[in-house]
Amino acid sequence: MNRKADISKDAALAMLRCMLLARRIEERMVRLYHQGQIFGGVYTGIGQEAIGTATTSAAGPDDLFAPCIRDMTVHVGRGTTALTIFRQFLGRVTGPTRGRDGNVHYGEIERGVFSMISHLGAMLPVVTGGVMARRRLGRDTIGFAYIGDGGTSTGDFHEAINFAAVLDVPVIFVVENNQFAYSTPTSYQFRCKNLVERAAGYGIEGFTADGNDAWALRELVSKLAAKMRQQPRPVLLVCETLRMRGHGEHDDASYIPRELLAAWAKRDPIALLRERITQAQFATATELAALEQAVQTEVDESYQQALNDPLPDAATLTEGVYADG
Repeated sequence: MNRKADISKDAALAMLRCMLLARRIEERMVRLYHQGQIFGGVYTGIGQEAIGTATTSAAGPDDLFAPCIRDMTVHVGRGTTALTIFRQFLGRVTGPTRGRDGNVHYGEIERGVFSMISHLGAMLPVVTGGVMARRRLGRDTIGFAYIGDGGTSTGDFHEAINFAAVLDVPVIFVVENNQFAYSTPTSYQFRCKNLVERAAGYGIEGFTADGNDAWALRELVSKLAAKMRQQPRPVLLVCETLRMRGHGEHDDASYIPRELLAAWAKRDPIALLRERITQAQFATATELAALEQAVQTEVDESYQQALNDPLPDAATLTEGVYADG
């Protein structure tokens, strides 16, 4: 299939690199967790990398992001390095939380990424308020708030969207519908046929997208973002996908039907984007292989460097935790 490219070569290859880097980081983290080198939880986004990749690719430099539990591609897409991520999960003092967390509760506000809160839905009001503050300062900011299908049942989800709708705060509320809230299937979570139907209740637009097709999703988000900058308002974007591992690495995902996993495995987001890039003649097989090798080398070297960094001194663990005076 040859189709007109609605995305530049550089943007397409950057998206592929983002997904590859996130995938290779998380694959390494899975091994480290089972080897006992990571003592916090490991919650991967393997299989749903297209969502964070496409949305960050379509975003502007002054936009704000509230990533959810498995949004490694949001961090990578905004420029967080593999070294920073390994320092965080290995509990090194050089990491974002200075060795005090070793889990997913980190961000880089200088890149527009808020630290994640484990209550998940609690992140949505944060990014909504952040966007409001920046726009009152005359900045052209829009927000991206990510939540899983299970998190849409929390009060913060409803309150944030309703608040944004009433005050025309330009936030894309991205629902990563990966079919299971931990082990609870969507059929036991809500009565509506699709979560996008909830948009009407808030008087806003709702869109459904293929959460595994980064190319098409970027096109959609680019158009939405451009309109929202001109006419500030929130939208609900439901991305259909499936996480290919358990809720976390402590969970064997035995409740997910094997045939469902097999069906979604055929639509791996990395493979789909690689195919789109090849069809657009943006890169040869040799060039794509070189990109993959460069990403693997970056992951290997970053892990080794982080491993050699110091652990925090127990005597200083409370530094930066409590305010002085």
